[in-house]
Amino acid sequence: INDAMAKMTPNEEDSGFVIKTPRGTRDYHPAQMRIREEVFRTIIDCFKQHGAETIDTPVIELKPLLTEKYGEDSKLIYELKDQGGAEQLALRYDLTVPFARYLAQNKLSHMKRYHIGKVYRRDNPKMTRGRYREFYQCDFDIAGDYALMVPDAECIKITVEILDKLALGPFRVYIRQNT
Repeated sequence: INDAMAKMTPNEEDSGFVIKTPRGTRDYHPAQMRIREEVFRTIIDCFKQHGAETIDTPVIELKPLLTEKYGEDSKLIYELKDQGGAEQLALRYDLTVPFARYLAQNKLSHMKRYHIGKVYRRDNPKMTRGRYREFYQCDFDIAGDYALMVPDAECIKITVEILDKLALGPFRVYIRQNT
């Protein structure tokens, strides 16, 4: 680490090299990480109390799988440069499509799962203020055949439980149905 740090200089006039994160990304210092870990722990505990299991899918997915799903939003997918391989690859845009791929690939028809992981969007951070190119997404999905609206009601219940446990202050949950 010391060797790497010695090669970096914060003075771009000396080297032409600027030490910073790419636009739309950021570092998190220890105090922020402690808060994140506590929030994640609260969320995960609630998901587990509702019988969810976790899986981990690759950050890299096959590009056609992602672009097929997103249509117009596919322009926001980070494509990876071809390194001479036969596969076209991209960074995952969300956690839902990789979950659907996982279910299909493993021939699973029922699963209650949660996943908290990084996703990537090729947004222009200046145009979408407050948006990041790399950020965490939290998913709770119920796949399978269930009584009408039962999974939806459980997701609302979980949301309320998590917000209560995080004690962020008073809140209201609004439900809107788009037809």
